Amino acid sequence: MIVRNSQMSLMKTDELQKFIQNLSPDLYSFAYVLIPDDLQASQLMIDCVQSYLVQKRPLIERMALSKNKIVRNLLDETKAHLFKTIFELSKKRYQLKMSFSEVEQNGGFFALELEEKAVLYLKEKALMDLDQIEFITGVTRPELLARLYSARIKMTELMPNQQLFTEIQSGRSSGGVA
Repeated sequence: MIVRNSQMSLMKTDELQKFIQNLSPDLYSFAYVLIPDDLQASQLMIDCVQSYLVQKRPLIERMALSKNKIVRNLLDETKAHLFKTIFELSKKRYQLKMSFSEVEQNGGFFALELEEKAVLYLKEKALMDLDQIEFITGVTRPELLARLYSARIKMTELMPNQQLFTEIQSGRSSGGVA
């Protein structure tokens, strides 16, 4: 019986690992939008997943015991928590302003304030609803709408619409930084 429970737990762990691997491009893209440096964004994503797995162990254990519909809801909750963790960690790292100031000086999307980049990315690229964005950023609905409006206004003033959506969709700067 112990072997069987261990095998079931391993299968659920494998499913969670696949889920996080499939989510990795989205997490990296969001991390890069907030911290426009390849190494820093990668490390931020790794730290986020590790932090989440430690903090949310009971949730992950519940996932192992759940049916499909419940698991889907738990996976959605997991995704929201991972994005929230990236946002919170990026705010701390952003204050350091290490190697990505050159990207921000090129203007465009990356010249926006951290919170503006976050809400614009989550709304336009990640296609999240306002409730999810409120949860991730920890701001009230009026603050969220103000930041989203401000970011959109700044973007229309700074660059042509096509370049805006290209930058948001790629999660990368078109200013020559790889």
